[in-house]
Amino acid sequence: MTVIPLRIGSAVPSLVRWGASPDADLVYRTLATFGPRTRRELSAELAMPVRRVDEALAALQVWGAVDARTGKWCALAPDVAIAALRRHRVRLIDQRAVAETHRWVVESLRARLGALPILMPAFGGQLTEQVRYLPTRELTRQRYGELLRGRRETLTINPEQAFDAESARTGAAFDRQLIAQATRMRVLGVPPADQDTLSPQESLHPAYQVRESLDVPVKLIVLDRAVALLPADPERIERGYVEVSHPQVVLELAELFEKHWQRASDPAVGAVLPIRLSTREQAVVDLLALGHTDTTAAVQLRISARSVTNVLRGLMDRLGVENRFQLGLALGAIGAASPPYHHHSDQDQAS
Repeated sequence: MTVIPLRIGSAVPSLVRWGASPDADLVYRTLATFGPRTRRELSAELAMPVRRVDEALAALQVWGAVDARTGKWCALAPDVAIAALRRHRVRLIDQRAVAETHRWVVESLRARLGALPILMPAFGGQLTEQVRYLPTRELTRQRYGELLRGRRETLTINPEQAFDAESARTGAAFDRQLIAQATRMRVLGVPPADQDTLSPQESLHPAYQVRESLDVPVKLIVLDRAVALLPADPERIERGYVEVSHPQVVLELAELFEKHWQRASDPAVGAVLPIRLSTREQAVVDLLALGHTDTTAAVQLRISARSVTNVLRGLMDRLGVENRFQLGLALGAIGAASPPYHHHSDQDQAS
């Protein structure tokens, strides 16, 4: 496989989004940004034990993201690396198994509580005092919009690995409505089939939490632990939803959500998340990228060297990195900084 060198300062996407570990992502980012390195050079620059570097390189090599030449490791082009990770990480959820689990959950509740009707009439409507059948997706969306008003919490389980355009558009509109009314949202989903965990802008809001699991039991929405919505037929969503306000049923569905939420993982852990730098943070980063020390940067900004150090420490904490070298890589990933000699090379090219 051909190694394609990157221009210094080129954008390097986070491989964590496609299933790589944070260590593997840092090692790949170092090679892609600064060029070939030995395992010991990587260990020294990243302040990472050689054992962890070796594990990261082994994983990257299996995925086809790096190659060893003349005793040094080289990164392959990001598009090649990402394509390789996607091939290795694809895993499709068995939707039939989810449907079977859904039916088991409903039958269990019905057997113990007798609160859910056995048959859903084609015309829909109120089935019992605490159960309503919404026979179409459109009616369900209308009712959901009504139920959202004033809610303080939503719990959602989504077993789909992809959504059609209409569902995605409607879902984003509902999310914006919930954010506007300060509703706390927790969404438990499954990893996308290609591991691309890029999220809509709404998901970056602090009130919006997402976790992923390969084991989700049912498609479900619980509002304020008072009302629950679940498909009437898990294999044919077009048949609409059942709205349940029976307190014990809703409580048990909420507990089912909590049980699986605790087992799920946060897809953002280890990823380089977008952040907004303050004016001071950006000024410090720009000066250090140009080669300034903490002291000379402090003189330029008319602040103390300790203040510069504190700014950098705060950025390391926000981005979850362990040292300044890793901080530089993380800032480069979000476009907030470039390697110092990238600036010089640009000037040289212009002269």
